[in-house]
Order: sequence, then C-alpha cells, then structure tokens
Amino acid sequence: MDIKLKDFEGPLDLLLHLVSKYEVDIYDVPIVDVIEQYLAYIATLQAMKLEVAGEYMVMASQLMLIKSRKLLPKVVESVEPEEDPELQLLQQIEEYRTYKLLGEQLALKHSERAQHFSKPKLELIYDDVELRQDKSVVDIFLAFSKVMAEKQEDIKNSHTTIDSDDYRIEDMMLVIEKKVASQKEINLSLLFKEAVSVNEMVTIFLATLELIKVHRLSVWQEHNFSDIILRKENA
Repeated sequence: MDIKLKDFEGPLDLLLHLVSKYEVDIYDVPIVDVIEQYLAYIATLQAMKLEVAGEYMVMASQLMLIKSRKLLPKVVESVEPEEDPELQLLQQIEEYRTYKLLGEQLALKHSERAQHFSKPKLELIYDDVELRQDKSVVDIFLAFSKVMAEKQEDIKNSHTTIDSDDYRIEDMMLVIEKKVASQKEINLSLLFKEAVSVNEMVTIFLATLELIKVHRLSVWQEHNFSDIILRKENA
C-alpha cells in the first residue's frame, strides 16, 4: 500500500501553518512552542524513513539556535534588532504570508478568468491517489509528531524492549475500524498509547490516513490544538 503525504511548499510554509494555529499576531506567538512542533515534525519524517529536503534541515538548525538563545539566561548586552535571529525569522514568515496571499488571489483571478473560455470535457484518472494537504491531514500529522516524540522518549527510558517488523497496514486498518465502531468515536492519541514500538506507531498512523483517504473514517476537531477525534464516515 503506497501512501504519500504531500509536502509543504517549504519550511516557511510549515512554519506559517504552525504560527497561524495560534490565531494571534505573528510577533506574539510562543516561538519556542512553534520551534518544538517544527522539530517534532522533521523527526517524525525521519522516523518514518521519509526523505527530508535539505532546506528543512537548514531551517531546523537555525530554529535550534533560536531556541537555545531563548532558553539561555538573559545577558546584559542587548542584541541589535537587525541581528536578532528570532525577529528575522518572524519577519520572514510575515513576508512569506503576504506573498502567499497575493499568490492565492492571483490564482483565484486566473480561475475566474478561465471561466470565460469553453474547454472540452477532460476526464482525469489517477492510479495513485495522494493525500492532499488539507487542514485535517496536516493537523493529524502534527498531532502524530507530538505523540511520536513523547512515545520515543518513553520507549527509550523503558527497560522492556519489544520490537517487531511484521505490522501490516491492512491489518491495522481493521483493528482501528473495530475500535471506532465499538465506541462510535475515539481520540486519535488513544490509538498510539498502547503501541510498544516506533514501527507499530508508524503503522497505526499510516492505517489511519488510509482509512480517511478511502472515506471509512472522518476527522473532527473542535478548535486548534484540541483533541483530534475519529468517527465512522457514515456516522
């Protein structure tokens, strides 16, 4: 089973998504929290053995520098605004958001303009269906990244080591469906709590995405940062 998660357009696109979830001015977001979510996202991609573009790793190193400076005790000497890496980052995100909004407006105008021309009907058939970068999929991946980081630490500190490579996505899909059916709905984080290895967690995650893709499960979230709930699609 081949499941692909559409990448963000770049590290700034990912950061903009993380910042936007706080629904406050860019310069008021808790930057350390944003950095930790970004790093967790990258770590999860690596744990799933997915290729991470170099630009994401470059940004990760810059974010780690900013985080270390934020956590260090304040020094007497102040940093000039033009030399403040945190301020520079926030300015980059704000500038990226401006250009992205302009791009979306231009795309909308192009789409409206295209309505004035008739086109022959064209049926597009794709053998490989990709998970588009919609809000639900992105939020699920970010939630999974957070749980993955916590679970990896628990497994690392545990004296019991249980590892297996024979987890199958198809089998896990049936397990998840059965749990959701018996409880009508289930908190996404609960699916991962009983996992005993990283491989099992990745399999649960991929099985969940596949169930959503084929419309056998639906996703519900009351508001940003709240728990992600899985329900039967026909519920």
